[in-house]
Amino acid sequence: MACKVGITTDPDRRRKEWEVDYPNLHSWRIVSTHYSKSAAQKAEIDYAERNGCTAHRGGSGPEKAKWFVYRFSH
Repeated sequence: MACKVGITTDPDRRRKEWEVDYPNLHSWRIVSTHYSKSAAQKAEIDYAERNGCTAHRGGSGPEKAKWFVYRFSH
């Protein structure tokens, strides 16, 4: 079973987007919250490396915002 990690400012929207690509998506959860994109990206990479998940680095959005690091399995 594979896992993916990412960051977003809108977890509900992002989950719905992933469910299109992965209809059997499960174990969705927010693993941390950050108030800058750069901090969230660092946490995303660290989490992915520690847990053997795939991370999709990058993405658009403001540096200063409430960012969520999420993970799911498929």
